[in-house]
Amino acid sequence: MVAKSRNYWNVADNFPNITDDPVFSGPIKEVITTGSFFCPSYTDFRFDCEVQYSGQEPNARFKVSLVFDGKTDPDNAATHVVTDVNSLTVGFPSIALQGNVGKDV
Repeated sequence: MVAKSRNYWNVADNFPNITDDPVFSGPIKEVITTGSFFCPSYTDFRFDCEVQYSGQEPNARFKVSLVFDGKTDPDNAATHVVTDVNSLTVGFPSIALQGNVGKDV
């Protein structure tokens, strides 16, 4: 797992301090509601990644990516940008793991 940070509002090398490694948890089972008559819902799973940030910069941004066997996904399907410092948890749905079965995350 890689978490990079960057403040996109003030580009003068203002990077928030990340004090600890991100916390990775899961799998977490969830029911997805589709609203469709034929398939109103289905069960899926996700993994969560919580960025550990205790700074005071309200415009801080964090790019969070899953890394498989030491490499990021070239299609960026497993990359999210955290834009709200009050909600630092990113959920990666099962589709983000596609093509990476048997690899270290």
